[in-house]
Amino acid sequence: MKTVARELMWLLIALLLAIPIGYLFGTILELQPESDTATTIEAVFEMELFIIGAIIGFVLTYVMRVFMWAITKQLANTKS
Repeated sequence: MKTVARELMWLLIALLLAIPIGYLFGTILELQPESDTATTIEAVFEMELFIIGAIIGFVLTYVMRVFMWAITKQLANTKS
């Protein structure tokens, strides 16, 4: 049960970190509309890029978690 709670906590953390990472991803791209206001297609494209950035942030959070788990396991085996 403790393992399930820990994994749910990491899922929540990954989801919460995905939102600012998606925003950062969109900000780094510095997309500007052709005219003064964005068209519907440009707004949809910007939202798609935000979602892609959020997915990348979510996946990379879990990749980081796997690396930390592997390092912890390796250090625990070395001490034994």
